[in-house]
Amino acid sequence: MQPTANSAASKKALVRSLALAMLVALAIPAIANAQIEITLKNTFIEKYKNRATIDATFTVDKAHARPNPASKDGDLHVAGRAPEIQLATVAEIMNAKLEQDAVVAIHQAESSGDPIKLTGAWRIWCEHSGSDEQTQGEALEPFGTTNPPHVFEIHPITSIQGKPILDSLQDIAGFTKKDADTAFARYEGMECEIQRGKTTTKIITRGLGFNYAEFWIEILDKQQHVIPDGRTLYANVLNGAGDADVDIVATKRRMVFVAGSKPELAVRSLHAGDQMHVIGIPRIDLSLVSYRTRNAARKPEMLKWHLPYEMIIVAVLE
Repeated sequence: MQPTANSAASKKALVRSLALAMLVALAIPAIANAQIEITLKNTFIEKYKNRATIDATFTVDKAHARPNPASKDGDLHVAGRAPEIQLATVAEIMNAKLEQDAVVAIHQAESSGDPIKLTGAWRIWCEHSGSDEQTQGEALEPFGTTNPPHVFEIHPITSIQGKPILDSLQDIAGFTKKDADTAFARYEGMECEIQRGKTTTKIITRGLGFNYAEFWIEILDKQQHVIPDGRTLYANVLNGAGDADVDIVATKRRMVFVAGSKPELAVRSLHAGDQMHVIGIPRIDLSLVSYRTRNAARKPEMLKWHLPYEMIIVAVLE
């Protein structure tokens, strides 16, 4: 029987929802309220909407002297520019203390000023965008900080100068990830407006962090979609494993796996209904951006639906 508004179950659910809303409000930095306009070339959207990674000829302007401690995520941040991207960019090595050769290569490129070949998961997300407009193709000056206002990241880096560092895509020991309830409440509720022009598309949204969320996925696809640099699949997002006391916190979200990474190798043998414990980072789903703009004539309201996002799976947990 359906519980009434005055039932104990309803009261418990209301208290839980209010507590979660308060927790999220306290966790969001002030910058999250800043509006950001991202203008992308339509050709770029179509090229990368079904790709896991990007190859970049990357000029390193400023890199961290050493990786972040594990308590602050363990990444090495590298600010720079690449003609393939044409946006302010920060590239990040996951678990950088495990990849000393890669760190040395980054610092050598920083010292020499010579571009370096990077491959990694492309990521568009308004975590450190400030209140600036980010327009693809505008002239960029060298950056004097590892964290300039940006919406584009190569995160995580998977190859430097042709040498893979895929083993870095693993759990970050000592780092506290965002829990599924808190993270996906924010992802699912983020506002967005999409404006399509003849050659560019503008995405208007707001700042949001919540990197490195820990959650479970329940695979929906009967057949995974293999792409040139990985695979994608649709899954429900769960806040735990099994059936009892487990909630679905997001439905039918696309999950992106980088070819040859531990998560990608692990998911290959799974099927519809199987579950997997993972760590993921969010990015704007360009395939949905493309779909909404192409179908807006028959359904214009979709241009103001919530922010389309997908998750890059960067670690699988036992």
